[in-house]
Amino acid sequence: MLASVVLMAGHSRRMGTLKQHVFIDGKSFLSHIIDKLEFFSLSISTKIFVGQESDIQGQEQVKKCGGIWISNFNPDEGTLSSIRLAVEKTPKNSSIMIWPTDHPLIEKDTLASLIQTWESNKDYIILPSDGTHRGHPAIFPNWILKYFNSIDINKGAKVLLNMFTDKIKYVLTNDIWITRNINTPELLQDAKDILAKKQ
Repeated sequence: MLASVVLMAGHSRRMGTLKQHVFIDGKSFLSHIIDKLEFFSLSISTKIFVGQESDIQGQEQVKKCGGIWISNFNPDEGTLSSIRLAVEKTPKNSSIMIWPTDHPLIEKDTLASLIQTWESNKDYIILPSDGTHRGHPAIFPNWILKYFNSIDINKGAKVLLNMFTDKIKYVLTNDIWITRNINTPELLQDAKDILAKKQ
């Protein structure tokens, strides 16, 4: 089984407002992500969202899509603290796809390729790559989940990528959004400009 974990517990200080409720291309970041997760509902059995307790709007959206909401009461501890909370709620024997909310424009074709690769390589970490840089979202196999609780919380999940380099499979893609964090007003405008040029 595959569970998705959407990370959105940060304070979004650089953006100035919670990123999940920022709009781009007619929808909020969170709506973009939820719509794509629902498109792949046959493959993604569980949808987990980690946010702040005060985010009532986010909780309502998650409830509406049948997802599981988890409140992170210590978001200043970083994304690994959210991942640890999500792992506790991950169904037995499930892999997890970790999706930061500041990457809302990941293309469906990219997700399809990641899921397809995972389906035939369930013991591997599956990462998208543009050939030079790896990006998001990442799929972590079930056997690796226990390590999220043992690594240094200040260093984050990248430690696992360095620990298990021989267990990584890269999915090459020309999807520019795998490496573009949209986490400031300037980067948001850049993303809007890119979308406008494509239309």
